[in-house]
Amino acid sequence: MGLSGLFLVLFVLVHMVGNLQLFLPEDIARPSFNAYSQALSSSIVIKLAGWLTYAAVMGHALVSAMLAWRHRSPRSAYAQERPATSSPWYARSMGWLGVITLAFLVLHMQAFWYRYHWGEIGIDARGNKDLYTVVVTAFCEPWIVLVYVSSMLALGFHLQHGITAALRSLGVFSGRVTRLSHRVASWVAWLVAGTFAAMPIYVYVAFGGQAP
Repeated sequence: MGLSGLFLVLFVLVHMVGNLQLFLPEDIARPSFNAYSQALSSSIVIKLAGWLTYAAVMGHALVSAMLAWRHRSPRSAYAQERPATSSPWYARSMGWLGVITLAFLVLHMQAFWYRYHWGEIGIDARGNKDLYTVVVTAFCEPWIVLVYVSSMLALGFHLQHGITAALRSLGVFSGRVTRLSHRVASWVAWLVAGTFAAMPIYVYVAFGGQAP
């Protein structure tokens, strides 16, 4: 659980860095983002990394469900604890936060990944598929912006506890290291969630809610 979770954290960090191009001016962002998307879809290394990521998502969700079922047992040590008095609400709500994140991932893949590969999409001046216009058009819809921002809040809390739990599972949980792991988890979680949430907000404001 911890290893798959940390792998997915690495994935979202890399994905976040690539998507920072959305903050560039339109005349720079469009060709740059489309060329970046084309490079990702044509590289065999990236394709293999993508399949590994899908496997990690599925494995993470499956193990999470198995652990949740085990913790429901009245004879489990977890069931005999009183987490409400010893842990924050988001630590006790990891299952629901994970479900929200997974639902968002499905929506995200359908809106962009699936459409890029099999949907109708325009071509930019350099001959690349114009994914930039697809993204901007989506982010000019207020309800999509709301869904993204809300989902990133769920992701932020999920990561905040998940990173700490993963480090604890791997043995990084003693003394000063414990406090440092909590801080690192918070920094990484809200850097990722905050940056991803800012993207649709920025696009919506920059284009005045009017798709190009």
